[in-house]
Order: sequence, then structure tokens, then C-alpha cells
Amino acid sequence: MLPFALPGRPFLKMHGLGNDFVIVDGRAEPFRPSAETIRLICDRHEGIGGDQLLVIEPPSVPRADGRMRIYNVDGTEAQTCLNATRCVIWLLLQESRKDTVVLETLGGSIEGSSPAADRVALRLGAPRWDWDAIPLAEPRDTLRLDLASGPLAEPTAVSLGNPHLVCFVEDRDAVDVPRWAPALQNAPLLPEGANIGVAELVSPDRLRLVVWERPGILTRACGSGACAAVLAARRRGLTSESRVTVEMPGGLLEVEVRDDGGLVLTGPVAVAFAGQIPETMQRACAASEKECRP
Repeated sequence: MLPFALPGRPFLKMHGLGNDFVIVDGRAEPFRPSAETIRLICDRHEGIGGDQLLVIEPPSVPRADGRMRIYNVDGTEAQTCLNATRCVIWLLLQESRKDTVVLETLGGSIEGSSPAADRVALRLGAPRWDWDAIPLAEPRDTLRLDLASGPLAEPTAVSLGNPHLVCFVEDRDAVDVPRWAPALQNAPLLPEGANIGVAELVSPDRLRLVVWERPGILTRACGSGACAAVLAARRRGLTSESRVTVEMPGGLLEVEVRDDGGLVLTGPVAVAFAGQIPETMQRACAASEKECRP
């Protein structure tokens, strides 16, 4: 008999428009993997495969129903990922049977609901445009930064709990994003790097977008990147629409800019499969604050 029942840590694989995640419930039993374990879990050939590893933990702030840690493929921790947030909020909604839940992240707490069986709407606070919130290394006008890499020039900078630069181009598909985006992402002006959005305005209520995400991957969709692109287009006077559809390689997201300056991001989620992370893949992280942060 094949060893299908290998011992290990349960996980769920989910995705939002192809932006895929390995999700572990760390509420009853903490899960603090080392950077090498995270890399192996996310590896598409040697591990399970995913754009990020998500760990659900007990909340540490009032009103929150859970806390989500977001680990990039290199083991670093991200502040915000709105496709990931939709997936975990969907799980908490299914578990709690509530109409709305609040998820705590490093980038702030986010409220979500499910307007349809496979869709989640996130209510987001107002963006930050000030240079030190993004952050930039020095004061600059964030509307048009004096940065360029090939066809990517004069990006607009905005923070949605994580940093974004949005570059507008005539034809999204004509840009070799992996060639040009890394130079912007690693510019000295950006001490924490940034997600680089390459946006094409198709009509006042429709954008085509691709995002080169930190730490340096091209994903099929980026929720915060979609919001950043719509906000940048409005700030630059390219559109005045309050509801914009953002088309990415993985599919469509809907972004609504509310009268109070906040946002509503709506898009689909899907469960791919469930399984167990084998014990051989789990390497205990050192019991130090450096490698195993609380």
C-alpha cells in the first residue's frame, strides 16, 4: 500500500485568480517555520508550491477574528496581500458563519464579507500618499517620482499597508516586465523595495495590469496592486470613475473608491486541494527572536 497517510502538518491550498497560497492553521498549535522550510514549502518542484505561505494565528487586537502572517518565498514576512486576505477571510466566514469578519495583518486590520459563494469583498482604509509612509528614503513628490527603467518611467507611489509604484504604459503586453521592473523595485530611493505595477488604461472604467511583486516574482494577480493602479489613475487625472475593473493575467478584480476615501476590493477565491506538510519538510526553527519571531 502506498503511504498516503504520512504524518505531517495539515494545510489547505487556495488561490485568488491564480495567486496561490499554502495555508496553515496555527491557532491551536503554533507554526513558526524557518526561512528554509518556507522556501521548500513554496517550491513548485520540491515542495507544495505557492506564491506565499499563510499562517492563521489568534488575533492580538480587539474585534479581530484572526491574525494572518504572510511569508514570501524567500522567508521574509509581507505586510499585506489582498488576494491572500480574501482567501483567509473566506475561511473565517465559513468557520464562523458570520456575515463579516475582521482579519489582522502586519499592514492593519481588514474587514471582509462574502457577497456570493465564491467571492469576497474587502473594506479597506484610505491609502497613504506621503513619502515617509510608503516609505521613501527622502522627501519626494509621490505623484511622479523621478525614476525610470526602460519604458517604466515616472511612477506614482502609494501605500496600502505595503508599498507600490504604478507605471502607466500604452501597451501592457509590450513591456518586458521581468527585465525592467527589478531596477525600480531595488532603487536606493525605496529602502523596503516596492511592488511594481505596469498599468494600461483601456477605458475610464477598465485597466489592464501586471505586477512585479516583492521579493521579485511575477504573479497572476495582485489585489493591493489593483487598488494602487486605480488610485494612481485617479490621482493623475486619467479617470474619475469610482468603480473600475482591473484585468490581470489571472482574471478580473473590482475596485470601488468610496466617498470617504476608503476602498472596496471584490474578487473570487477558490480551494485547490488539502494535504499534509511532511515532517521531513518541516525543519524546526531556532528558538531565538531572530529566526522565530512571536
